[in-house]
Amino acid sequence: MTISLISTRWIREFEKQLQRRRHILLYGNIHDPLIWRGNYLSIHDFLSAYFQDLEFDLSLCYDRIDGFSFPNPDLEQRFHDLAQQQLQRRHSPAAASLVANGAPPRANPGAVLQQRLGNAALQNRLPPEEAFAQLRTLVKQTDQSLAAVIDLADMLTADPDRYGQEERNPLILLQRCTLEASILRDGPLQGYRNTIVVLASDLKRVPVWFYTHNPYLTLVQVTSPNKAERQYFIQRFGSNFYGGQDLQSHSPDGTSLSQLDQVAEEFAELTDGFQTMDLEALRLRSVQQRLPLNRRPVMRLVDFYKFGQLEEPFEQLSREKVSGATGELSQAVIGQPRAIAAVTDMLMTAKVGISLNHVNGRNSKPKGIFFFVGPTGVGKTELAKSLSRLIFGDVSAFARFDMSEYKEEHSAEKLAWSPPGFVGYEEGGQLTNRVLERPYSILLFDEIEKAHPRVLDKFLQILEDGRLTDGKGRTAYFNQTVIIFTSNIGASDLTDSQTGALLRSGIMTQVQQQGTELFSYEQVNQHFREGVRWYFSSRIGRAELLNRFGDNIVVFDLLRSQFVSQIGHKFLGQLRNSAAQKYGLMLQFEGSVMRVLTAQMQEGDNLLFGGRLVKTLLESWVERPLNRWLFEEYGNLSGLRDCHLRVGLTDDGELRVVRESQG
Repeated sequence: MTISLISTRWIREFEKQLQRRRHILLYGNIHDPLIWRGNYLSIHDFLSAYFQDLEFDLSLCYDRIDGFSFPNPDLEQRFHDLAQQQLQRRHSPAAASLVANGAPPRANPGAVLQQRLGNAALQNRLPPEEAFAQLRTLVKQTDQSLAAVIDLADMLTADPDRYGQEERNPLILLQRCTLEASILRDGPLQGYRNTIVVLASDLKRVPVWFYTHNPYLTLVQVTSPNKAERQYFIQRFGSNFYGGQDLQSHSPDGTSLSQLDQVAEEFAELTDGFQTMDLEALRLRSVQQRLPLNRRPVMRLVDFYKFGQLEEPFEQLSREKVSGATGELSQAVIGQPRAIAAVTDMLMTAKVGISLNHVNGRNSKPKGIFFFVGPTGVGKTELAKSLSRLIFGDVSAFARFDMSEYKEEHSAEKLAWSPPGFVGYEEGGQLTNRVLERPYSILLFDEIEKAHPRVLDKFLQILEDGRLTDGKGRTAYFNQTVIIFTSNIGASDLTDSQTGALLRSGIMTQVQQQGTELFSYEQVNQHFREGVRWYFSSRIGRAELLNRFGDNIVVFDLLRSQFVSQIGHKFLGQLRNSAAQKYGLMLQFEGSVMRVLTAQMQEGDNLLFGGRLVKTLLESWVERPLNRWLFEEYGNLSGLRDCHLRVGLTDDGELRVVRESQG
């Protein structure tokens, strides 16, 4: 296979602007190696080689730490000679004027100035103001063509919006250099301009006035490697990966892609957003961890680099665990079979791995995306926690974000980052930090409708590209997460905050008036789905986010009376386990507990408060009174071991405890 020589794509824009006689402010990914004529170079080496290739007489670089630097000593000497020449030329007319007016002969003013400055003016290491003053003189002349690179321009000011005279003057001088540089009239560079290239990693650190409305200066963004460049990396260095030397570089029939080309294609898809330094780090990881570079393990290698974990929890789920997921989740979340079916379908897809989003080995989207909507207290959060326990063995992988804390427009920055100078900048983003720390997670965004619409825009990139970059340049990847949004949209009446007018009726008002049994699940499902569509399309104008949810809107049913006893038994079972684990105390609950509970839940609109009210009632009637009884009856709680207590309720809800004989 012949590897075609390519160059980084922004270089074409760079060349075009030079030909248009523009100075260039290069910003962005300036510290990453780039490809030029098939070779990887630093941006400094590229610019030096490029200007010498164009046959500029002089090329140099300046930064405030090292001062002026040159590709070779000959250019350094030529620079100093040209600086002296321009200095003398500038001051020789002043000397002639002094003599003509009868002044006594003195030393040449240019020599006096040079002597006063000593060698500092010609030394390489000059402060910015002196360096740019000298550069200003040199870009005006046309005796020799000059190309100058000004590095780290974004560090010339501490704050681009507020700075003193000592910071302003160098920038004004540098801007004058761009405005006053001469066009070359003769030689191989005829038509070009003495050129200045300014490097800035962060454009926000450069004062806007420096480049705005400057017709001689243009911006060119240095971007991360595109797909073709990432493919080229493998085609060029694939043999340096572990096992890479075994990849065939020629296809057997001469028409299909070779093994190397196939791996390069998959590698390029999986490393979208990576820098060249990341690609080289991947190569080192491949060698260190003995992870081969061939088609299937490419994803394993990239995921290991992203997440630091070789085994993927979703694919490690046993067939038995996935098959039994419906039963296990149904014990935790009662009366929501459709929601549980949606989650178990996701588990099967994550286990098997075949997906419409899996293109050329790449699936950047989250493992699962759900929009849980329905009445309060019916198990939306509990299902997310139970899913975490099922996959990861505990709830430590579960993270809940209360979206009521993101009501303000500026709060959008809290998810990914706070701008420099704002509170929280040093800590980074709350969401990106979480995913960087625990890439395998169940992420729940609770009551998403309470967040500011601008906050919702952050999720567009996550749901589409599966990644989010914080203000420190760190990228969090979401393709190993399950993202769950919860909402009560459609449950309660929605009124206008200004006028109080009813905008949309909630289903709970109707259920309160007519009773739960008159509403089928199909009616509940239709009501909440229409409410969600209306909210995102008409209320906040975020139809594109609604499209990202697709068919993953999962409607939770009302709490039905037949499920009250099952929910009650679940909570009583948790109380029984707590007593046994802490004290070895055996509890038995009489049927009176469930009889009183179900009767209470049937009264008024209690069913509308869901399973949360079931738990609240049991805490009030059983948990707290039982703890009080044990405290009063047993001076030494260690005496509870192996005790058997029968617990019931009177019709009035009073606790009744009977000690069982152990004989």
